[in-house]
Amino acid sequence: MEPTSKPYAALAILVPTLVIVFGLIRGWSWFSLLFSAIILFSCFPIVCAGLCMWLHGSGYRSLNVGVDWKSMDEKKRREVASRWGLWMAIGTVILIWGTAFLMLNLVIGIILMAAGTILMVLPFAKGAAKGSPVPNWSRGKRIMVVAAFTLLTAVPFAFVMDGGAGSMSNSVDISLGDDSFTVKAPFFDHSFSYDEIDDCQYFEDFQKGRRVMGYSDGTISSGRYDNDLFGRYELASYTKIKPCIAISVGGEIYAFNQSSKDLTESLYQSLLDKILKLS
Repeated sequence: MEPTSKPYAALAILVPTLVIVFGLIRGWSWFSLLFSAIILFSCFPIVCAGLCMWLHGSGYRSLNVGVDWKSMDEKKRREVASRWGLWMAIGTVILIWGTAFLMLNLVIGIILMAAGTILMVLPFAKGAAKGSPVPNWSRGKRIMVVAAFTLLTAVPFAFVMDGGAGSMSNSVDISLGDDSFTVKAPFFDHSFSYDEIDDCQYFEDFQKGRRVMGYSDGTISSGRYDNDLFGRYELASYTKIKPCIAISVGGEIYAFNQSSKDLTESLYQSLLDKILKLS
């Protein structure tokens, strides 16, 4: 390992560790912690390697891109490595954003991942052996650039995970109060006053439709969905439970259920009782 690579190697371990610790403190689910660990510990080291190559021209010996390194002098090798490193770092940052967005918005996640991948291989477009001058910057400026890339990677990733994906509890928690009730699930956290509910219906075989933005696995389907009955609506549902309660509030539709048909029916009756008392 070249001396210039050692700080980047340490950073490649430190930053993912700090994000995981942040997730533990914030109470992320074990799935979210494992997902974050896999993504960050596999991808952020590539960001660090790219930064090292870009800012120092080092690491070309490990860059196996079909370039004949023996035909180049040391200056040319470092220039080629620097050019590859810049696009590798930028592309991997965007790729990391895309993985975080996958559970928040599938389309945006796929677009970002595709864009990141394209940027990582962009140097091929103008020739793999083409180089660019290694930045002749002071140590302080290099540190600022590395810090900026680190923040651009860790902060958006942690923000997206903490804003929804990280709080996945694999349950739909519903609390009934005297005047209102609360429904909480991944990407769904709402309180409703009984007197603001315009309509409340029970559906024996509710068709959830497609996920627009939110979360879906074998246990929970929640977030913003789209179906033939309502169009765009918000859902907090156990994936394998067909019955669902749908309420209309201010022109918006919200649907939810509980972990069994009986519990969902019981919840529906309780809601009707509360609504009728205040009507």
